[in-house]
Amino acid sequence: MKFFKLILTIFLSIFCFFITAYFTMKIVLKTHQTVICPDIVGKEINEAKRLVESKGLLFQVVKYEKRNDIPYNHITVQKPAANITTKKGRTVYVIVSEGPELVAVPQLIGEDINKVDEILKEKKIKMEKIIYVPDNNEGKILAQIPKAYETIPEGKGITVFVGNRPKRYVLMPELKSVSLTDLKEELTRKKIAFKITYPNGEIDAQRYNITGSIPKGFVFDADEGIEIKISLRREDE
Repeated sequence: MKFFKLILTIFLSIFCFFITAYFTMKIVLKTHQTVICPDIVGKEINEAKRLVESKGLLFQVVKYEKRNDIPYNHITVQKPAANITTKKGRTVYVIVSEGPELVAVPQLIGEDINKVDEILKEKKIKMEKIIYVPDNNEGKILAQIPKAYETIPEGKGITVFVGNRPKRYVLMPELKSVSLTDLKEELTRKKIAFKITYPNGEIDAQRYNITGSIPKGFVFDADEGIEIKISLRREDE
């Protein structure tokens, strides 16, 4: 009887040992078969694939989509999500960015700068910069960057060069020894803009002074013009 109990005790001890070892090995093996899914959103596709495969996972592109906020060939979505525990050998499915929508730049050369807003708005293109250059085609677009029909990302801007009447600079003439009639003729002939301010009442052709808003000998813009003031001459002058 004692011998039988001894045999039973040994058998149960061995049985418990194997059961414990079995479950321990199962847990260990299960732990070794799981990994943390890496975060690959925003990463370039080749780098993302390398990271996934280094964890013992498979990598598969589900589709491509247009995205303005994520560069071309970068991951936009992943499944399973990042930083969760998953089994080795599982496939990580991803969506990849094709970059932003591309639009063709319209032909703007020859157009009035004040009338192109609707054209650009329709194309979802911004006016990034307007550069004015001397040219007789005032207000007309002379050149553009990028050129017409080139493609740019939607929402990007363009630069245009617009004609602006060249400034004409002239020398302020002497006013003391010239009559008002001669002065007006000279200014008109030289296409200099001017404004004449008269005193109240009649003026004697021989009894007035002429002064200008710009001193003699100064250079000024002919298109901005000058102001001519007529004042009555004092008796002692």
